[in-house]
Amino acid sequence: MLRKLLSHAVIYGLAAQAPRLAGVLALPIITRYLTPADYGVAGIVTAYVSVFTMLLTLGLSVVMMNSFARQPQRYPWVWRQLNGFVTIWSLVYGSLVIVALYFLVPEEGAAHRLEIALLAGLPIMLFTMTELQSNIYFQLSQKPLPLAFRSFIVGALGVALNIYTIAYLGLGFRGWFYAGFISVGVGFLLNSYHVYIRQKLWPIFNFKWSRIKSSLRISLPVIPHNLANFMLDTSDKLVLNILHVPVQRIGLYNVASSFGTYFLLASMAVTQAASPFYLTYLAQQKDRAAALQVRHLTFALLALFLFATTLGSLWMREIFIVLIKNEALQQAYPLAIIILMGYNYRPMYLAVMNTLTYREHTNKLWRLSVVAGVGNVLLNFILVPIFGYQAAAYTTFAALMYMGYSGFYIRAYKDSSLVPYYPMAWMALTVLLLFVVYELAAMAIMVKVIVTAIAGVGAIVAAILYRRNLKLQL
Repeated sequence: MLRKLLSHAVIYGLAAQAPRLAGVLALPIITRYLTPADYGVAGIVTAYVSVFTMLLTLGLSVVMMNSFARQPQRYPWVWRQLNGFVTIWSLVYGSLVIVALYFLVPEEGAAHRLEIALLAGLPIMLFTMTELQSNIYFQLSQKPLPLAFRSFIVGALGVALNIYTIAYLGLGFRGWFYAGFISVGVGFLLNSYHVYIRQKLWPIFNFKWSRIKSSLRISLPVIPHNLANFMLDTSDKLVLNILHVPVQRIGLYNVASSFGTYFLLASMAVTQAASPFYLTYLAQQKDRAAALQVRHLTFALLALFLFATTLGSLWMREIFIVLIKNEALQQAYPLAIIILMGYNYRPMYLAVMNTLTYREHTNKLWRLSVVAGVGNVLLNFILVPIFGYQAAAYTTFAALMYMGYSGFYIRAYKDSSLVPYYPMAWMALTVLLLFVVYELAAMAIMVKVIVTAIAGVGAIVAAILYRRNLKLQL
């Protein structure tokens, strides 16, 4: 049922994404005590941390999800062996990450290199695998409430610590890292109860190498895909740093991109809730009715995303005024519009990715993500020196559009697809809406109120007419 999908999406929003989404609540307070340089240092370090975190699990989440769906009685044995392998690997890998972060902290944060490296690196070494198991288990078993409880505590703690460390202690960018370390540590303790006490998913250190090798053959091709996917969200700040763009301007870009990240996190709540429905219908490989339900679900999600991002972009200037209590940082709102609209790619991308992953065509995913990620980096190196740091927002939008729509032309997907998705029409609509809201964002508030009212009525009518086609079942 669509109601079940949306209710689970709300719970997942509180679960996996609340710790970072809750940071929005602290913006009006902490931005008074931050500078573009603070945002620049934090953005650069966080970008590296995102890449390092993705590499840690070696793409094994794909194996965990498949084993849960295909071997419901044996998946704990598979998970425990993978946990043992990754736990040993994380000790070595985490040590290398801490050393790397020490040298990657920008000059503006050089006085606190070791402090930042430890605060950002230790969670990668100690906490990541437990959180991954917890998230996947409760997502696929349709039990989101335990995650919601955990994340409510972690999110509230993170907001309180951000305010305390930045606004009260005056730690600047360091406050984010202290708050993140403590809140993630508390989340680890709460996850550990569910993973190790309730589910008894203790790591097996005497694992079978044959199991690990067979799992890595499936998971390793996913690494370039996942890495490039993360690089689309983070590479801009890394390239700007390499091109010696002033940290203050990188900070402005980081403020703008953070609003795209907030929407990405919220959208991941929806896509997490939708994943079990996709798996159910994909299991019916030759059933056209099931394929139609997948398309109905994808189109419904895309319409929801377009509606949310269009209204968010329309009011972006006012959102910045309300949340960002810093005139220097408020200048970044036009870039936020471009980046936010790019994240409409996810529903169409989700349809292709779930299909290729379920059919175990993981070696084809690089054609989406790696090409998009490398293209984004190359375009940044070419265009940023010519047009300035703002060009990074446009290259990100173009790369995300490629991610979302190019997969429909991969043969491995086309051979298994039973219904058309009209990708070029949807992409053209997204680009058109970007141009429209970018121009309307500077208009008078009354004009925006009228546009919002018309869009809201249209959305309600469309939802009523379309819901009869969407009959989700599990």
